[in-house]
Formats: sequence, structure tokens, C-alpha cells
Amino acid sequence: MRLACATATVVAAVVVWAGLDASATPSRSSCTATVVRYQAAKHPTLHDAPWVLARPTGRGVLGFVVSYPETLRDGRVNRSDGLVLWRAGERIVWSGPTSARTLVGRRLDGRGSFRVRLAPSEDGLVSEPRFPAAGCWRLSVGGEGTVVARVVARPASLGCDASPLTEQGALARPRSSGIRGGWGPWRTPEGGALLYTHGHGAGLNMKVPWWVDRNWGGSLNLTGRRLDAAGSFTQEFPMAGSPVGVFPSIVDVPAPGCWLLRLRTGRLAGVLVVRAVDDGG
Repeated sequence: MRLACATATVVAAVVVWAGLDASATPSRSSCTATVVRYQAAKHPTLHDAPWVLARPTGRGVLGFVVSYPETLRDGRVNRSDGLVLWRAGERIVWSGPTSARTLVGRRLDGRGSFRVRLAPSEDGLVSEPRFPAAGCWRLSVGGEGTVVARVVARPASLGCDASPLTEQGALARPRSSGIRGGWGPWRTPEGGALLYTHGHGAGLNMKVPWWVDRNWGGSLNLTGRRLDAAGSFTQEFPMAGSPVGVFPSIVDVPAPGCWLLRLRTGRLAGVLVVRAVDDGG
């Protein structure tokens, strides 16, 4: 009963969220992958997991990609608005008004297909697909909803591919969130987002003004999750008096490592991956 009530709430909320950004975005390989969303979902256990909305969107079938945060250390994943999955090891929990018992995968840019059984659980219908090859794949939850994923090989080793910095600063994914950080001179040798720990380093405070294009709330919530070890932190920043849509901050990362920053304000949400180092580290 608890899951049924929560699912009904999610379905109602999906109508609002679906209007915030398109349900798919082109990737570099021309695979039109379904957008990954980071808004909190009203689910009893998976409310903080990244999720995708299956088409047709009106049916309210959601796929919670519970393994996704760990894969965001991979630049191919964190630099894409759309769903990027490794060939093996991903876990997706399907929730919504679905009675499907099978997940069917079909490659869109070549030959290949597979079929896996969905395992019922208290969270929803669990799938752990193994893709026969990299490429562009459509996943169908019975006949009730589909999502598209760009599938890539798992990297031989995981480092910390920080989100790239642009002339506009650090752009949160998906870009349709309209959230960006006005970055200082801190960057990795590869040009990615870098921060010093404890809010200061190299003689500077880690001052980041967060700019939001539209639909902002009164404050911006930042949640940090360490991707290469245990660790987390949370900060909240009120909006500046002027100009509107700007949230001044000093980001206080508690330890060096690879960190996922999730930013939420109003009905908007996006993520960045940053590499944190100690002063002089």
C-alpha cells in the first residue's frame, strides 16, 4: 500500500517535471538518449536516486537508475544530459502503473537484442541488463514504456573525470536545469572543475556564485556525495538580494577526493562532478 500511494504521487508530479526539459537529448554519438533527472521523486526508498521518465510520458513509468551515481566518475556519463549505461553492472528499478515482467532491449544503430526478466521487489521491478555490445539501445518495459540509452564499455579503471569548465563556468547536467557555477581559477590539469577542501585554498575562499536561469526557489540546496570513498555533506544558500536568481556560496568540501555535487532549487536540479584537493595537494 505504501508503494502504491507513493507511486500515484510520482505519476502526478511527472506531468510537472516533464515540462521542465525535453525527454531526450542528442549525445555525441547521435544517439538520442532519454534525459536523466535529479529532482527528488516521491518514492519511499528511492527518492534521491537519479531517474528517467519512459515514453509515453503520460503513463508515468519511471526508471530509477540506482547505480548511476557511481558511474558519474566516468566523463562519458557526467558530460551527457542523456542516459549513458555501462554494458554490465547497472541496476534499474522500474516504478509506476506497470504490470510488465520483462525488459526488452533492442539496438537502434545495429543488430542486437536481449530479453531479461524483471524481479519484483518492495521498491519496484528490478532489472540488471547486460548489453551484448556498445551502441544505442531502446529499453522497453513490456509494452508500457520505453527509454533510450547510449551504452559504453566500462572503463578499465576509474579516476575522477571532473565536469569541464566553460567560459560560462561549470554547467550542471542536464543543461536544461539552467544551473551554473561561476567558477574561480581552480581547475584540474584537464580543464575540469576543482575545489580546495574546507572552503579555502591557494590563498582564496571557494566562492562560487550559482546562477539559475528561471523557476528558482528562495534557496539553493547543495548535497555532496563522495564517489571514490564514503563521505557526504550538505549546504544551503539563500538567494542574493540582487540580482535575482543568484545564490552566493563558499563550497566547503570536507575531504579530498572525487565528489558529486547535486544542486536543487525550486523544481530544478542538476549535478556536477568536482575533484577536491587539500591546499597544496
